[in-house]
Amino acid sequence: MPRLLSALVILLAVVGSPACPPGEEPIEVKVIGILASEHKTEVDPRLAGFAKCVQEKHPSLTGFTVHRSNDKKLKLGETHKFHLTDTEVVEVTVNKERNEEGRIVLTIKPPKMNQVTYECVCGKFFSMATDHHEGKGKEKAQLFLAVMAKPCGSGKK
Repeated sequence: MPRLLSALVILLAVVGSPACPPGEEPIEVKVIGILASEHKTEVDPRLAGFAKCVQEKHPSLTGFTVHRSNDKKLKLGETHKFHLTDTEVVEVTVNKERNEEGRIVLTIKPPKMNQVTYECVCGKFFSMATDHHEGKGKEKAQLFLAVMAKPCGSGKK
């Protein structure tokens, strides 16, 4: 009888526990390094909307290319350095699990700039210009970065 009772207690504990403890589901973070040039005119089709928004404030930037794209699944509290170029990285930290709206709080530390903490809209990119430039003369391009986190969901249940 004690064995049966022990087995029943273990069975109830397993059945009653959630599949993944809160905050254990990894968050996929995607980071894109974008180079914007005044001397090139080609715009990567994936960056058409981004280019249009940037050109409203900086019409001299006419060429936009994805220089590097990478993603990694991070756990709550984890920090990872993503390469934007051969020499420049951005540090991304997942600060808080999704809230009721499915938003995730990230802290990013761009190259040569102060860190930024923000509540990102799940599945949408947050972008910013950096103070870093690649190349010289007609090959000179400004580095932008874009960060997105997902999976999207209803947030806390």
